[in-house]
Amino acid sequence: MSFEIIDKDLLGRIGRLYTSHGVIETPAIAPVINPAKMTISPDTIVRMGFKLIMTNAYIIWKRFGLLGVEMGVHGLLGVKTPIMTDSGAYQLMEYGEVDIDPDSILEYQEDIGSDIAVILDIPTRYNTPRDVVVEEVRETIDRAINAIKKRRRNDILLVAPIQGGIYYDVVEECARELAKYDFDVYAIGGPTQIMAMYKYNELVDLIMHAKMNIPPNKPVHLFGAGNPIMLPLAVALGVDLFDSAAYALYARDLRYMTSTAIIRFERLSYLPCNCPVCSKYSLDDLKSMPRRELEQKIALHNLYVIKREIDVIRNRIREGSLWEYIELKARCHPRLMDALAEIGKYKDYIEKFDPVTKPNARGIFIYDILSYNRPEIVRFRKRLMSNLKLDENITLLLLPETFEKPFHRSKYIVEIINMVRNCLNNEKIKVMIYCKGFGLIPLEIDELYPLSQYEATLNISLDEVSNITNFIIEYVVKHKKSIKTLAIVVDENRWPKIFYERLSEKLKNSVKILFYRLSNSEGFIENIE
Repeated sequence: MSFEIIDKDLLGRIGRLYTSHGVIETPAIAPVINPAKMTISPDTIVRMGFKLIMTNAYIIWKRFGLLGVEMGVHGLLGVKTPIMTDSGAYQLMEYGEVDIDPDSILEYQEDIGSDIAVILDIPTRYNTPRDVVVEEVRETIDRAINAIKKRRRNDILLVAPIQGGIYYDVVEECARELAKYDFDVYAIGGPTQIMAMYKYNELVDLIMHAKMNIPPNKPVHLFGAGNPIMLPLAVALGVDLFDSAAYALYARDLRYMTSTAIIRFERLSYLPCNCPVCSKYSLDDLKSMPRRELEQKIALHNLYVIKREIDVIRNRIREGSLWEYIELKARCHPRLMDALAEIGKYKDYIEKFDPVTKPNARGIFIYDILSYNRPEIVRFRKRLMSNLKLDENITLLLLPETFEKPFHRSKYIVEIINMVRNCLNNEKIKVMIYCKGFGLIPLEIDELYPLSQYEATLNISLDEVSNITNFIIEYVVKHKKSIKTLAIVVDENRWPKIFYERLSEKLKNSVKILFYRLSNSEGFIENIE
């Protein structure tokens, strides 16, 4: 086994990827090093805590040839940590051609001792016509199959890139074909241009159409992803490995990374960071440096920011709060909000693989309609709809959620139940709480996690009203043969009038409905039908 999963949250995993030069804890990012032009030395990057680095075997072949074989990639870079090598596909995407064939570059990667080798695929460029993409993907599949047949060393992990770009049916076909073969790592190709345009909603679709068609126990790599604001999103969708030269490329343009934005260095009035670089130098010190030295310091800072982001993501997976983190990150950029909404298309798939029980479970936050896509809510609604049976001839009593939880301990709830019982002459009553997120919570199970372990915003948007009413309507219609009367206690302070009007309109032909509200007279409920 080359990949061992240790912990999970959403589709994100903490794992161990075993290589000839050590174990890589995932999620992990490999800083990309140009062997001909190093902004930061590989040894420095390793000492910062990065357990995987990436370099380009094609550049090594062009520049060093047989010397690269004699020294080996580890000797050439001067490190003993695991090294991943690209095959020249990036140059193929940038310049349209490379002067080496797929078999030769695979053999060269084996000869220089790569730990993780990428086949020479054909990257999908953005806006390439579909018929061209189909042909290129077919060629990528053929090259991948040929590579796995001709590999000589089983101690090198072989990467199969999944291509197809925004033609998601092509992505699916590519993933399904490559999944028939036992590749060590599956990589998602073609995201660089998508990310450069901040089309993160398309990135969600690209990742998910690949992810859903490969073995779930295999590690997934995303090429060229290094902006801290999007890393949690990709991890939540099941990406385990990243590579990026962004730390150096941004530094050459004097762009300074933070966890929430990329800032041009000249616009800084203060250093909003306490990494070793920003702690050692003042802003004036940095501004007075020669350009090349300043670029190096910013590149170092950028690496520290990326490293910190990966550590935060791992902690979030451990404590089961990755969803909250991607909601927070979504507020960093409007396009990330689009991406968070796009995740809703895949909520059932994510719920399927999200752990049901978590040893470090904590209360969940419900902000707005996007929070309704989180697995805990999706899972509960499915189970309530399919598993909870009602007795015959009951009154289903719906009460508004209270701040006090669990709800059955609320004096307000107990008093209302007793008053309604009196009004209905002690008929057989089933009590549920209508609320944000979960929609309906049966009172007898309200102590189960996370039905009492959540906090929600006070405001209820029209989108939420529509979502909750649809859920309640679906539940009542499904169980209408068991429901004699639907009794709803109105909360006029928090829930808008349209919520009750829609329930009345949609359910009036299915069940008898009674609406109640507390009058000014203490201890009295009146029918407001």
